[in-house]
Parts: sequence; structure tokens; C-alpha cells
Amino acid sequence: MPNYTSKMLSIKLNNFIHRIDCKATMIELATQHCCSLKRIRRSKNWLLMGNQSQLVEISDKLRQKKALWIAEAIDKALPKPTINLTLIMESNPAMTVNRLMAETGCTLIEARGAIDTAEGFI
Repeated sequence: MPNYTSKMLSIKLNNFIHRIDCKATMIELATQHCCSLKRIRRSKNWLLMGNQSQLVEISDKLRQKKALWIAEAIDKALPKPTINLTLIMESNPAMTVNRLMAETGCTLIEARGAIDTAEGFI
């Protein structure tokens, strides 16, 4: 049963028809996961539409089939998870700014703000 609580995402696949081996297998994979794969008007670009959970499943299958460019396009379109930097700093007070930035991908300003909040300066 599809997950209707998450919103529908649309991913544009540029030059799709020239970059894949078999269009029919890709359409079949999309329909197996309750997604749709449709051509954009008369162009060579296609549109993959589905919920977040469905697109994650398709991305995993495509990585196994070595269709990495489509999996990367899906990953770019998916919303990034939010990370509570202050909670991380409170659970590990000895963490440095550089380590926090490396592990979470946050900016220097965000890391310093989280450290100040965790230490009670803000």
C-alpha cells in the first residue's frame, strides 16, 4: 500500500532515453514500486514521480543494477534529514568543531552555534 502521508516528488531525468539500455525495464521497475515514469512532451527528458519511500526503494534497486546516474538524481531530489546539532553536542561534550562539521556536514557557523547553545552561552 503506498504511503500517502509523504508528498509526491518529481525527478527530471535529462537525456533519459539515450542513457539507459532498456526503457521497458525502467518503466516496469517504476510501476512495481507504485511510481510513474513518463516522457516530458516530445523531448528526450523523462519524469519519475513517486513518494519518498517509493523513490528510496527504486534508488536502492538501481544501485544494484549499476544505474547510478538515476539513483544519484533521486538522492539529490530527496529532502535531507534534519540533524539536531545541540543534542549531538550535549551527548558528546568533548566533540570538536571540526569533528562536528565532518560528521554532520554542517557549516562552521552552525557548529559554533550548537556548541554555544550546548554549553549554555546562548
